[in-house]
This record gives sequence, C-alpha cells and structure tokens, in this order.
Amino acid sequence: MGYKPNDPWEPWFRGQEKDDWHLKPTLYRQQPPPGTKLREMEDEIRKMEDEIREEFIKRAPILSEFSPAADEKRAEWEWYFMMQHYRAATRLLDWTDGALIALYYAVKDNCGASDAAVWVLDPYELNKPVFPRLWVIPPSATGLDPKVREQLKKWLPERFPKKYKPLPRRAVAIEPTHVVQRMSSQHSCFTIHGSDRDALDDLERGSSRCLFKIVIPRWAVKEIEKDLRRCGIDESTIFPDLDGLGRSINKRWGIGKGCCPADAEGMPHHGVYTRLRPSNIHGVGVFAIRDIPEGTRIFQDDDSELIWKKRSELNLDELPQEIGSLYDQFCLIKEKGETYGCPKSFNLMTVAWYLNHSKTPNVGCDKDYMFFALRDIKKGEELTADYHTYNGFASADWV
Repeated sequence: MGYKPNDPWEPWFRGQEKDDWHLKPTLYRQQPPPGTKLREMEDEIRKMEDEIREEFIKRAPILSEFSPAADEKRAEWEWYFMMQHYRAATRLLDWTDGALIALYYAVKDNCGASDAAVWVLDPYELNKPVFPRLWVIPPSATGLDPKVREQLKKWLPERFPKKYKPLPRRAVAIEPTHVVQRMSSQHSCFTIHGSDRDALDDLERGSSRCLFKIVIPRWAVKEIEKDLRRCGIDESTIFPDLDGLGRSINKRWGIGKGCCPADAEGMPHHGVYTRLRPSNIHGVGVFAIRDIPEGTRIFQDDDSELIWKKRSELNLDELPQEIGSLYDQFCLIKEKGETYGCPKSFNLMTVAWYLNHSKTPNVGCDKDYMFFALRDIKKGEELTADYHTYNGFASADWV
C-alpha cells in the first residue's frame, strides 16, 4: 500500500476495541445453525435484511428530519446509510478517512483489558477488480452513469424479489452521502459485503496489499485516549451535538458505567477493604484488610451483574455434583428454590460472592444486593452476612 506525495487519494481507517474482532458487518456476525446449507443461509439472511430495511424505512420518517432523494434508486442507498448510522443491521462496515477518528474509536471504550486495533484499507485497490476505472463510487450521487448504478445495484437489490439472485461475493468500498451531521463529522466511509461474510478477513489472512492491521497494546490504550483529547478528539468531536457534549464531560470526570476519569484514574487499591482467606466457618471467607467503619459500602466498583435462571432450565439433577453445588452454594435462590440468581459465569465471581453466612452478621445487604458494614469491622475480622435477609431458600450448607 503506497501513495505518491501529491496523490489526493488516501487510505481509510477503522478502529476496533479488540484486536481479534473480525471485519464482519452486523448482519453477518451471527453464526448459522450447524448443518445449514450455504444457499439456504444466504436466502434467510436476505429475507431478514429485507424485513429490516422495510421496517426501518416505514418507521424512520416520523423520527427524523431526513429527506431522502426523490430518485428511488438513490433513496434506497441513502436509507441504507441511515440504517447503518443508527445501528440497524446491514451489510455495511464503517470506515473513516480520518486516522485520529479511527484511533479514538479503537480506544474510547477500551479500559485496557485487551489490545485494540486500527485497520488500514486501500479502498481503490480493493475496488480495482470490480471498478478498475472509477475506483470508489458514491452510489447515491446525482449524475452517476446509469450502467455503473445498475452494477452497484447488485450489492443492494430491490426488496422482496420473487426469487433471490446471489449477491456478488466480493466486498467493495463506497462513498456514502452524508445524510446526517454526525457522518460528516466522522468522515464516514463504508464497505459493503456481498455474499462472502469473510471477504475482508480473507484479504487480511492472505497478506493482501490493500488491507493491514495496526495493533495497539492494551497498556497504551488509556494514555492514547488522553493524548487524543489533548488534540481535540473526544466524544463531542465525533458526535457534535448535546448528547456528545454530555458524554464528553462525563467521560472527562469519570462519570457513567465503565468510565474512568480522563486525568485522574483511581489506583487499583482505592476502595478495597477485603481479600479472601481460609475461613473457620466454611471453606474460603472474606476478611477485612483494614478497619471498615459502620455504613461503608464494602465492595465498591463491584458491578457484577446477576442473571436469573429457572431451576427447570438449569437441569440441576442432571449436572455432576461438583458443578451443581456451585448453584446451591453461591447463587441467590428465590421462589422456594425455583429461581436462581447467578453470576454470568462462575469464572467471574468477585470477592462478594464468598461471604459466609452467620446468624450474627457484621454485613448487611440492600435491595440491589449491595453490601455495607452493619457496624465497625476491625482489620483481620471475617465478614459475614445473614443469607436469610436476601435469600428466599435455605441451603443445607449454611442454615
């Protein structure tokens, strides 16, 4: 991928929060059921896409001031661009010709748990096998050659045909009409997949000249986000409206789910009062590693979410004993033992899940299952809770 110094044509970029995410549009991210034939799968996806397009075009006008082109063929593309921008499922994949914008997308929601990535695409090289002269085409532009428009129609056919014709296999790069302000601010560009859901992934695996990936190590993510903000790239830049401004201010001050303060991230030990140790009550217990004043919320930043499962759904009687005991020993049990409040995975259990039961507890629990100190708790003391106060079913392990 090379460009001459005075060449006006430049690469496109795509930022992704995780470096191992595939280059697949939303409509192609679900895995087909085992044994599904390729042709059947393609037709089912096409039918679903037509239904999504139909419903969006039917319901969107009252919710938006957007006015599509009078020409029906151009309007179909403009509606499709709107769908992608507002997260309806399409075969489009977002790109930008702004490198820093893509970099911001790569790091903005990444808290350093994984490597991020910026993909770099030569859209003209991608299109050469299909459009060797015209390079990247704006399908909803006025004055487009009717023959070219007809060729592009293969990637966005009319809805609900009598018989579905196969889409072209390749993915191609297209220039969208910026139908909303955000698209202009984000320098939006798109690729559109044909029938091959792995079209771009296969290019990368095949060491193509037109596509490569830059990996951003996880330890550098937050520092890059700070640097971008200093350069004027933040939520309000990408989303130039009051919603974007509000998110930008919240992010700066570390307010909101998953947010870290932009300039003053807390240290990992801040708000930590406990750790796990062997318990004289039962197995492993939770112990204070410093004095905890009465009323203190003990497990700060523990946003572990519960999922609720019916006992009949879990098939506990058919599980191996060691696995079944996880549900009885760790879950919240309601409705006389018929409903279990579980961690998303038993591999994700935080310290709070290991509180042991006591009839004289030093820890209380509110209606949202947030734990607080019922009295002053001394360093080295084991923390206990009365399971009966928030559990509706008595397990023999702790009664």
